[in-house]
Amino acid sequence: MEILKQTKLTRAEWDSIEVPISEEERDTLRLIIDGYLDPHIKHNKKTSLFSFIKIEVTPETEKFLYDKYFEPMIQKMVKKYGKGIEFLPIKTDSSLKKLKSIDSLRLQNLDANIQRSGSSIFEYLLLEFTEELLKNLGKQKTKYAFYLYTLIHLKKNSIRNVNRHVIHFVDTIIKFTNEQVNISEIIESAYDFIERNHYLLTFQDKELFSHQKELFTVFKKKPTNTSKLVLYIAPTGTGKTLSPLGLAVEYRIIFVCAARHIGLALAKSAISMEKKIAFAFGAETASDIRLHYFAAVDYTKDRRSGGIRKVDNSNGTKVEIIICDVQSYLVAMHYMLAFNQKEKIITYWDEPTITMDYETHELHETLHRNWVENQIPNMVLSCATLPGEEEILDTIADFRSRFENTEIHNITSYDCRKSIPIITPKGYCALPHTLYKDYHELQECIEYCESNKTVLRYFDLSEIVRFVFYINKKENSGIVDESYLINTYFINIADITMNSLKLYYLEILKRIPEPRWEGVYQYIESEKQFKYGRRVISKIKSVEQTEHITRSGGGDLKRISTMTYSAENTSTQIKSAGIQVTTEDSYTLTDGPTIFLTEDVAKIAHFYIQQTAISPDIFQNILRKISNNNDLSEKITALEQYLEDQDKSATSKTGGDNSKKESKTANLETMRDPEMKKRYKELADLRAQIQLITLDPVYIPNTVPHQVKWSPNPDDISSSAFVPTIEEQVVRDIMAIDIENYQKVLLLMGIGLFMENLNPKYLEIIKEMAHRQHLFIIIASSDYIYGTNYSFCHGFIGKDLSNMTQQKTLQSLGRIGRSSIQQTYTVRFREEDMIKRLFMKQIVNLEAVNMSTIFNS
Repeated sequence: MEILKQTKLTRAEWDSIEVPISEEERDTLRLIIDGYLDPHIKHNKKTSLFSFIKIEVTPETEKFLYDKYFEPMIQKMVKKYGKGIEFLPIKTDSSLKKLKSIDSLRLQNLDANIQRSGSSIFEYLLLEFTEELLKNLGKQKTKYAFYLYTLIHLKKNSIRNVNRHVIHFVDTIIKFTNEQVNISEIIESAYDFIERNHYLLTFQDKELFSHQKELFTVFKKKPTNTSKLVLYIAPTGTGKTLSPLGLAVEYRIIFVCAARHIGLALAKSAISMEKKIAFAFGAETASDIRLHYFAAVDYTKDRRSGGIRKVDNSNGTKVEIIICDVQSYLVAMHYMLAFNQKEKIITYWDEPTITMDYETHELHETLHRNWVENQIPNMVLSCATLPGEEEILDTIADFRSRFENTEIHNITSYDCRKSIPIITPKGYCALPHTLYKDYHELQECIEYCESNKTVLRYFDLSEIVRFVFYINKKENSGIVDESYLINTYFINIADITMNSLKLYYLEILKRIPEPRWEGVYQYIESEKQFKYGRRVISKIKSVEQTEHITRSGGGDLKRISTMTYSAENTSTQIKSAGIQVTTEDSYTLTDGPTIFLTEDVAKIAHFYIQQTAISPDIFQNILRKISNNNDLSEKITALEQYLEDQDKSATSKTGGDNSKKESKTANLETMRDPEMKKRYKELADLRAQIQLITLDPVYIPNTVPHQVKWSPNPDDISSSAFVPTIEEQVVRDIMAIDIENYQKVLLLMGIGLFMENLNPKYLEIIKEMAHRQHLFIIIASSDYIYGTNYSFCHGFIGKDLSNMTQQKTLQSLGRIGRSSIQQTYTVRFREEDMIKRLFMKQIVNLEAVNMSTIFNS
């Protein structure tokens, strides 16, 4: 498993952690750090008028502000739209003093600023939504119900010192309109009101996830003379790997990452917040540990620049977080113990179950040794699919036996702020009521889902609504008890959330009597709707024609000639659900990149080259250019290796390592040599000769020409269909690398690969493109799920992964929907039995069995 190889950080990796993060990311990290001391901290983009103008809150100023800025808007609103509404303003105390002249003058000076910044003031937002609500009242039921629902939930936000006169008016309107809306009307439009409501997402409070609050509370709790083992289970993409930033406020952290990419992401965040970090990657002894400059205590300065030139890595007094790979854990542990009391250290083990889906694995011995020789009494085992406490009793007992006063803490969260529908091979949404014809299997599924609520995020909300409305029809009276019908189960509109609807759905399924289930299931089968429409594709017969263009190590690039004939003429009709993603199904991949997980990456890669059906003339022209570039890339590779060897030699003479600044210093020394100057110029000339290769847009997924050719309705170009961004410099860089020809062609289409034995330079480019969301698809082997925390909107789970364990399947699903915004997400399985196993309790949990053995002395 290449992502687990023990190697030191490369220069490119050192460079990557220094890249600045966005202000939005910085705000999130600050919230996590501040949240350790105050777990209930909340921030909001909106502020009340009082907070905006930073003036003392008094009844006099509140009434003055209301009369000046809000009362005219309200009067106009009531006059225009408020027929039948009886609004009585709050009675003010007659003894209320007049505003002081100095305060009045100050407010006059702030008036222009208030007018300009009205959109950021919460009272104005409430009044805007109230006006939209009144405007659509009695006209468009769906619209006014939408604004009513949004307004009710916006009021839940924690905005300090909101003008109570405005709140009184808003409450009056909500009460008036609430009586005219039926609960079922809200639920009927739940997908739009909840899932697609960008107002709720944009203006919601920024706060810690519930699991982060619980984690911080555990480690703040006194006394501190206890040992703590925390089983930390929360969905992927909810900030688990950033939680160490908060813990580092009071503790020293050893962050153990199974995949170095995760550790580097944490390092980048930590450095952006000026945390003092160290690295132990590929560390056999303490001398291999490297400090970031923020953590340096002893160092020498560069005489010219005054900056740090060489760090004494042996002094880790200031290190707050050390990030290490699994193999380097014990070295990192002893290093931290040399400078800190063990009671003030936390071992934060990210994805401890990696490789435990294998009966035997070369890493198991290392994992066992780490556990047995561990001396840190505080440990967090962080994983979305960590076995439950009852499944790893031996591991827990072993930890207790080695550390006194041990506390075991279970932190389990199913924070569900977005839905990621699972799609079957035939193109349907997969939900318990569509998967299980057998009533007893259905009930087993419900029991499992209720005890493992993290799977709720894979329930499609729109399909749930369709189902519950079918059960609630008058003609279906008696299927469930009246107390479980929509209008009696939900009392208040405020109670309707994504989670409450999904739990209601499970409750409905649980209450359907067995004799009625067969009829319900038959109806559901007859009314199932395709997510992307029915597709009957043609059989493809492939004839390999090898173009005689080869190079050393590159292999032949094969042109696949295809002959197509109708599926109706074959004995077996082939149905496809969104698999033709470079042609007719590409428009279904919206909003962001896609990941395709498979064991045979090269096979899927060649399939998509074949499927794209690039014309022979264009293909031959590409091959000619690639052939010329291959000759140049061989010379470039040889020259780069020579220069790298010279650079290493210069670095060793300065006594440095391969960190960014020290390598740069060595490079300057090297560049002063006339012979080296000549070699560098030669390298630049060779790179300049690389021919730029581009594809006609008709072959690049979701460009306008591509959609005109392949979309079901060419006149309706989808603006949400995701288009890759392939920059000219990236193409030049890729063409100069010694890689397989098919990998170069795929990049032109916006497709990158993650698999074993890739050229490191290619892999770095693909990682950077993945981070920037420039690729259309990444095709990756299943072992890369632990090292891939990029943001994907869609995913495919290949047929050849049908033997994956339930836990690893859930890890695979965790690659999708990691962004902080709500978009359209899907996970498309190529094997339906995998989906059924996902929603059922497994007979043997291999990860739990292995963990009980490996994490046991």
